[in-house]
Amino acid sequence: MAGLIKDQMAPSSEVDDAMQQPPAPGPQDMQAQQQGQEPAEEGVDPESDPGYQQAAQFAMEALYKNKAAKDIAKSIKTARDPVEALANTAYEIITITDEKTNGAVPDEMLAAFATFVLEEVAEIAEAANVPLQPSDVAMALKQMILRFLGEQGVDTTQLQQAMDQVDPEEFNRMAAGEEQAPEEMPA
Repeated sequence: MAGLIKDQMAPSSEVDDAMQQPPAPGPQDMQAQQQGQEPAEEGVDPESDPGYQQAAQFAMEALYKNKAAKDIAKSIKTARDPVEALANTAYEIITITDEKTNGAVPDEMLAAFATFVLEEVAEIAEAANVPLQPSDVAMALKQMILRFLGEQGVDTTQLQQAMDQVDPEEFNRMAAGEEQAPEEMPA
């Protein structure tokens, strides 16, 4: 997968219309995507951090301006396990972005950046008609966290056991509740 993404850092000649999007998020776009997410630490704001913004712009340009989204969509669509493909793709994008931007994202913003990239990859998959549930995205994030910590030499056994106790369907129920909440509010 890393090779596919690295190859897409150079211009490509094809892209599906459904995969074309603006190359870089503006402050309002990023805020909308981050809405409802707490920063990793008090006072940490991705909107005002130039390193985070640089990395987000690089990732978006790699996906859309350099047209990697089409190949990513095909890869996830044909994957045996779309959740694993989603996690691996987002993880590789984060890794490459970190390398190409010389670690521009501050450590305390890495979780927010990982979530941003994962949501973007999930949107690409959904645009390619890959059926994803909120639980799929949550499971992909879980895989990414465990992989990252494992690569840092952390024993993830206890964390994985704790994460395994969370019912993935709970994410689907929460999302269904959020979608229904506006209808239930009095006019």
